[in-house]
Amino acid sequence: MNRRPLAGLTVVLCLVSLVFLAFPGIDTGVSALFYQQGRGFADQSGIDLQIVRGFGNWMTILAVSAAGLSVVGALFARLPGWPMRPSAGLFVLCVYALGPGLVVNAILKNTAGRVRPRNLAEFGGSLDFTPVWHFAGQCTGNCSFSSGEAASAAAILSLFFVVPRSDRAPVGLGLTVAAATVSAARIAAGGHFLSDVLVSWIIVLATIVILRPLFFGAAGGRIDARFAATREAIRARLGFASGKNRAARQPANGSAAARFSGATGAKDCDKAPPMDALPTLQPTQQRHFAMISVVVPARNEAENLAVLVPEIATALAARRHEIVVVDDGSTDATPETLERLRGQGLAVRHIRHERSAGQSRAVRTGVLHAAGDCLVTIDGDGQNDPAFIPEMVARLERAGEGCGLVAGQRTGRTDSFSKRLSSRAANRLRTAILSDATRDTGCGLKALPTALFRRLPYFDGWHRYLPALVLREEFSIAHLDVKDRQRRFGQSNYGIFDRAARGALDLFGVWWILRRGRRTPGRVDDVSAARE
Repeated sequence: MNRRPLAGLTVVLCLVSLVFLAFPGIDTGVSALFYQQGRGFADQSGIDLQIVRGFGNWMTILAVSAAGLSVVGALFARLPGWPMRPSAGLFVLCVYALGPGLVVNAILKNTAGRVRPRNLAEFGGSLDFTPVWHFAGQCTGNCSFSSGEAASAAAILSLFFVVPRSDRAPVGLGLTVAAATVSAARIAAGGHFLSDVLVSWIIVLATIVILRPLFFGAAGGRIDARFAATREAIRARLGFASGKNRAARQPANGSAAARFSGATGAKDCDKAPPMDALPTLQPTQQRHFAMISVVVPARNEAENLAVLVPEIATALAARRHEIVVVDDGSTDATPETLERLRGQGLAVRHIRHERSAGQSRAVRTGVLHAAGDCLVTIDGDGQNDPAFIPEMVARLERAGEGCGLVAGQRTGRTDSFSKRLSSRAANRLRTAILSDATRDTGCGLKALPTALFRRLPYFDGWHRYLPALVLREEFSIAHLDVKDRQRRFGQSNYGIFDRAARGALDLFGVWWILRRGRRTPGRVDDVSAARE
């Protein structure tokens, strides 16, 4: 390791500390620039500081998320085009954990009793000033020395070593300006002194210098090689073929081991990559469902339901059906709307949650209350077109007993760019890890036999993993392209971050469920009943 940068940072830290110890008035003088008598420091709820602080928080979230994805994703699949190797991801995570996490927040902020500027007597507070590196101040926890947010902002500079060398100059300049802006905002808000911010930056930069040789160069190559070996071992244990062995394991078309995703013949099938979870079932005799239950989870969708429910009734006019609307604690006119539709003779049932429990729980409530032997789910916002329901049910019937799911695949999506982008990224990551042979699990239109649906393991978010869960039960799946429509009224009640907050945990939770359920019995026969 080149000790010169670390030695230089140590000298800088000593000089900065000596200057602020010898001239403590520098700290209060700088803070006074942002203090107005009678009004105090800049209001932290002001739009400018909110934007800067929010930007700093998102900067940290995105950097840590990207690093975490590069590390965890590398254990299960290659991520083509992903700019961060697992060694670089570990480097970024360690910088954040050791610099801002351990040294700044866990140790210094809880041992140095330095009072924040806005709490000083000269700035309208009631406490006394203490200089830098003073451990006997009047603050007892989460104190001013040093700055956690400034340290997190400085840690973004670890990405400087991740980008290609040709891009480091502009990227480094941009990251430095962004981190400095976030740090200065903490001084302007009266949350920290200038010395707090400078010491935090030096600590984080020293952390970057110390950790860099451990994760780049030859050491980084060894780390990446270990990740690759671990990934192949995991995939081999799960029964997935590696790239060079996949062709050898691929069954010939038309053979008894051909893998179907559920349809009447090879021309109607969606062929999936070979995997242990995908059953080797031949299409079986067609079946017929006596009654179709359409489950509609909805929260504050009265205007959309007034249009959607009659559309469902029209689409299924030739079939015996019921429309189960699960009112997830709505506060609008949903009850009155459904009562009016019932009065018009539509086969609609109103199941109400006392309080909102989320889309997953609403779907499950509808599944448990349904009377039909075939279940179809559809979102209550009207973006799914009910005209596709009859074909979904017919395809499930034609595919026979071996098919457990027909999943809608949205085309011509009308969602916002951010929603489409997040959905595309989530689908690619999910497919790489679960190999569920489905490009779009977020589509609300799905058709399943009721008995199968009810025996699938439940958890919040389960409706987004139905293909993988159905494959786990040794059933095949089929797909149907469906049209995505514009939302007519209102706005989404289940947003991007509502889904994304637990998405990663759900994904690896489902991976664990699939792994624990690999030993399946195959065909199950009641021998005694057959002899009677």
